[in-house]
Amino acid sequence: MKEKSWEYTGKTVEEATQTALEELGLERDDVHIEILEEPQKSFLRLGGKEARITVEMIGEWEVISKKESTPESVVPTTEKEPVEPAETSEAMSPESTGKPAMMVNDILGIMGIEARVEAREREDLIIVDIWGEDVAILIGKGGLTLDALQYLVNIGCRRNDEVTKRIVIDIEGYKKRRKVRLEKEAEQMASKAISLKKSVELQPMSASERKVVHMSLRNRDGVWTESNGEGAERRVVIHPGSENQNVPRET
Repeated sequence: MKEKSWEYTGKTVEEATQTALEELGLERDDVHIEILEEPQKSFLRLGGKEARITVEMIGEWEVISKKESTPESVVPTTEKEPVEPAETSEAMSPESTGKPAMMVNDILGIMGIEARVEAREREDLIIVDIWGEDVAILIGKGGLTLDALQYLVNIGCRRNDEVTKRIVIDIEGYKKRRKVRLEKEAEQMASKAISLKKSVELQPMSASERKVVHMSLRNRDGVWTESNGEGAERRVVIHPGSENQNVPRET
């Protein structure tokens, strides 16, 4: 059984906490912080100590961690997703879902991460879910590590047209929870832009997260959105007014 809590240090408790959240790709509400040692200032630059904390996942993460332990030998499985309103699912195709699941398992094996991998097929994509006690580290800050994993698997599986559908990888429902949070934040910031009558910027996000914001506000009256910045600093800007409304700019 692998641990589900980690120890971090920093010049302050807040710095150690922020380092932990960024490395694990979690939000403050997702973890319980225990202060093991407060920072101690040095005397004449001697004997100073950093803050030391432990971080333990709680909430939805805690519930997930209490599920049945992952068997030592992890075998890719497939399951048919229940049909949701306005969506249709295709019959399962082991030929299509087996390759992505096997590739994800291989990557996890190289990284020394034990997890359960499940793949299911929809009309236009293949969804690969990863479950396990120590998989949060695969998310990364803002989901960047998860995006990189997804990109790698898509490239590898599309080689020689083995898999033609787009592959989406999720870790214990992270993307769904993150989508809800982004949509809520987008609404709040849109209201702020209208109230202040000036543009507001969101924090830097990955391309997939920026798309969520653009799409959530495309029908919002009184604002329009665009992306500004380069590389890791690229972010969504919400503008008040009707000019270019409902035409998200994303490159």
